[in-house]
Amino acid sequence: MRRILKLIFLFAISASLFLSCQKETHPRIYLDGSFYYSLCDEDSQIEDVESYTFLPLEESGYRNISKKVGNTGQFLWLRTSFRITEDLKERDLAMVIPYLHYACELYLNGEFIDDYGFMDEPRQEAGFTSLLFDFPEDFLNQTGENNIYIKVLSLGQSTISQSVFIGERDDCWAMSDIHSFWQSRVYIFFEGCLFGVFVVFIMLFFTNRKNKYYLYFSLLAQFSLIFFSNFFAGDLPFVGFHGGIPYFEYVKYARCIAFFAMEFLFTLFVFAFLEVKHRKIDMIMRAVVALFCVLAVVFTKDYVSLMRLTPILLPLSGIDVILSILMIIKNNFTPIEDRRKRAHFLSISLSPLLIALIVDYIIKFIAKNILITYFSLPAYMFSIVFIFSYFAMQYKRTSNRLEYLNRSLEDEVELQTKRLVTANDELEREQEVAQEDMNMASLVQKKFFHAPRQPLDKWEVSVRYEPLSIVSGDLFNFYTNGGELDGVSLFDASGHGVAASLVTMLAENIIQQTYKDFRAAGRSVSETLTSINDRFITAKDGIDNYLTGILLSVEEKEDGSCEVVLANAGHPNPLLYVASSGSVEEILPDISVENYGAIGITGFDVCFSDIKFTMNSGDVLLLFTDGLIEMKDEKGEEFGINRTMDVLTEIHGMNATEMISALMFAFNSHVYSVPRTDDVSVIILKRK
Repeated sequence: MRRILKLIFLFAISASLFLSCQKETHPRIYLDGSFYYSLCDEDSQIEDVESYTFLPLEESGYRNISKKVGNTGQFLWLRTSFRITEDLKERDLAMVIPYLHYACELYLNGEFIDDYGFMDEPRQEAGFTSLLFDFPEDFLNQTGENNIYIKVLSLGQSTISQSVFIGERDDCWAMSDIHSFWQSRVYIFFEGCLFGVFVVFIMLFFTNRKNKYYLYFSLLAQFSLIFFSNFFAGDLPFVGFHGGIPYFEYVKYARCIAFFAMEFLFTLFVFAFLEVKHRKIDMIMRAVVALFCVLAVVFTKDYVSLMRLTPILLPLSGIDVILSILMIIKNNFTPIEDRRKRAHFLSISLSPLLIALIVDYIIKFIAKNILITYFSLPAYMFSIVFIFSYFAMQYKRTSNRLEYLNRSLEDEVELQTKRLVTANDELEREQEVAQEDMNMASLVQKKFFHAPRQPLDKWEVSVRYEPLSIVSGDLFNFYTNGGELDGVSLFDASGHGVAASLVTMLAENIIQQTYKDFRAAGRSVSETLTSINDRFITAKDGIDNYLTGILLSVEEKEDGSCEVVLANAGHPNPLLYVASSGSVEEILPDISVENYGAIGITGFDVCFSDIKFTMNSGDVLLLFTDGLIEMKDEKGEEFGINRTMDVLTEIHGMNATEMISALMFAFNSHVYSVPRTDDVSVIILKRK
């Protein structure tokens, strides 16, 4: 990076010294301060100039013509004169005007010499190259006064530069080439750099699409390439009088629209590079402003209208750039380290450009020097190259790292292979032990979690318990009093495998004991669930797992029905088939009563409420874990609560064992070949 900066710095110094320190070895006649002007109409001819009154054009430099006669399509004559000095007599002479805008025709002693640009429709400016006029010897007055008249179309920033001179033809040609190079053709070098940046970053984007700033930066380089082509558009074979694209149309699209695109893409690049999220409304506003500026230029019919729009469109489009720069400055002080570093980098990258803009303003508007090239343009190019170098250095560091890893990979692989073989042998032994432990844990779980051993009065009960692996994180229990059903619990521990299964063993003991204690004391189901939460948090002592679950009690009534009281701790809502209405409904808490929380999450409040409902003969209560309803098919569609309700409606007439088989058949048919992702536990309670 330092080498690149040194090369750019030396290039700038060398160019400045070359331009400012050249020794004049040829005789010259300088015409600065000797120009006069007079307004005329478009049809004015050289024969008419004697009747015009000419006024001094005192100011020499930037916009000196437009300040005198305007910039919206005025025509004028410039007049100057000279006498050939002794050292230039009988020589081949020429005249150099380093810069003259917009279009012009030059006459020497009443004879037409040459023109630059077009004054007639379609009009074309003279461009940024130096103007060179060869003076035929027979047109010159070797002893007397020589009169030069230049007809100029004043459009835009109309200017005739300082350092206009007459000299030997070879000298004038050499100086014209030098001026044309630094004012126009030097930007061809920038074009190659910008195209290289565009190609590299568009390829980087296609290989890493998540970094959108690669795309924005590549497009910024591309539109910059189009914008810089304006400085040598007169040399392009497909523009202006060469044929193809009319010069005014090229100015609209390559100079104006490309500039608006650069500003818009610069903002997108800054946001993406700093990883600052765009608000949708901000993005819409930016796009609208950019689109407005583009359409305003597209529908502009002539150069005069374009000049009138410029003072409006430039500040409007520039607001976004200013806000982006302010955002860069602001993020230099953000506490987010990575964003702060990126903001520092952008600040360093853009500093030369901002300084160059100030220098250009001083040179053009205060010193009024049109000959010195715009420093902001090479500074802008420097910023592009600097940012490109930053990404290149990042790539180099990554490449070096990969090279290092590649060199040491074989040794590392050999070492790791030996370790893996040893570890694999140990792992196989541990797996054998673990498998035995898992089988034992599975047997223990099956001893704990099963349907009631004896038939229950007034109830048909069926259970389907399908762990994801050998052991499960689901747990359930039936609390009975002789042949009567007193209560049911169904819980689901977070996670899977051994860890979850161990949690179920811990939780089951707490749930069973708490239920029996609180039932004997006549406490409510919701209070029981709250106490289970407190006891489980204390018992698990830092274990991260938590539970969701359903706890319910059953109270038989004299009329043969029963009252069920249920509390839900973040578990899927049970389904109730009501035989009298033939409908299925979810058992939901009363919306007027608070009900929230799971079991075992430290630091979070819980609030459980009792849900009461009555079950009669033929009614069916379905309890299940989320593994049933959340399992998806090949299309990503869940089995879902609605499908479960439909199946329950269809199978309600079967006995409990047949019902659970039919439900699981429908479930397996939906899932088909998709691997399970969770334990599945289902309980059916059918009232006789």
